[in-house]
Amino acid sequence: MNGNDTKLSKSVTVARYQTLALAGNRKEIARFIQERFEERYFRPVEDSCSKHGFTIMAICCLVIEALESFYQGRADTRHASKQMFRDFFGRVTPLKLFGYDGDWFYQDIRCGILHQAEARGGWRVRRRGSLLDTNTRTINATRFLQELRKAVAAYAQQVEKDDACWKKFQEKMKAVCANCSRSKRVIKR
Repeated sequence: MNGNDTKLSKSVTVARYQTLALAGNRKEIARFIQERFEERYFRPVEDSCSKHGFTIMAICCLVIEALESFYQGRADTRHASKQMFRDFFGRVTPLKLFGYDGDWFYQDIRCGILHQAEARGGWRVRRRGSLLDTNTRTINATRFLQELRKAVAAYAQQVEKDDACWKKFQEKMKAVCANCSRSKRVIKR
């Protein structure tokens, strides 16, 4: 099984992506990037009737790490998660303010939520208020998601127009497509 029929998004299979990439159709690939993140991450949480800030932030953390791996052309982020967050928050986006004062977001939000199902360090996750309030240690998950969606759109535009970004994207996609084919790894039960 080569994985060519595997869907990368609702309208793009591995085979379709490879055709678009070979043709250098960056406009369609930019649409694909947004479609993939929208349908897999943003819309499911937004369309839920039982939204929760922690769920939103868990998904946002997943998106940040994935998006940064695309920026860097990394096959995976194993042993590099903390650096992925540092690099992402170092980019010029409204979320850059989360990179102030070290790795608090990574440690207290990302690791807290993903490993312990809680925010740490006195941080609170809400769905109202300002994006970040350092005095009350509060993050507005809804606004965070909105800004992250804009960051994905900006990335898609960058892939469309910037040759270096396009090259890194293709490196990452090579790994994504390879992951769609049957692995030689045996799953032990």
